[in-house]
Parts: sequence; structure tokens; C-alpha cells
Amino acid sequence: MRSYRWPRLLPIGVFVAQMATASLLGTSSVRTWTDQNVQREEAEALAAELDARIDELESEIERRTSGDGVKREALCFGPFVEPGTEVYAVMGLEGCVSPPRSP
Repeated sequence: MRSYRWPRLLPIGVFVAQMATASLLGTSSVRTWTDQNVQREEAEALAAELDARIDELESEIERRTSGDGVKREALCFGPFVEPGTEVYAVMGLEGCVSPPRSP
């Protein structure tokens, strides 16, 4: 009787071993997939932040390189002063305070 029991249990044992191996490999694959999804989401968030910063810098460049921007920068930070312009130095104030634009 013992000789019959072993051949019947062998396929069941092989099947159980295959299922255990498949579940271990599957768990590893699922963990890798979730880690990659987290990394992708972080990269997309960083890309969105960098795109917003690029837009801010491009608008700043446009503001500073326009005709009025160059004139304002020259008046505020450079030695250029138009005739009749009053120049004030205020302690603790950095940069330039422009008068409001007239409509």
C-alpha cells in the first residue's frame, strides 16, 4: 500500500510547490509595480512644480526684457537717471518702488 501513496502525493506536492513559487514571485512583482507607481506619481508632481516655476521665470524674463522693464531696471538698479527724476535712498529697502502706472 505504501508504494501507491507516494505516487499520488507527488503531483499534489509539485502543484503546491509551484503555487508557492508563483505566489512569491507574484508578490515581488506586485511590490515592484506599486513602488514604480509611487515613483511615477512623485516624478509627475515634481514635473508639475518645475513647469510652474518655468512659467514664473519666463514671465519674469518677459517683464524684465520688455521696453518698460529695461527702463525700470535701469532706473531702479543702475546708475541711469532721466533728467528731472527724483532719486531717494531708503534704509532697509531693497530694489525699487515704481510709481503707479497712469491709465
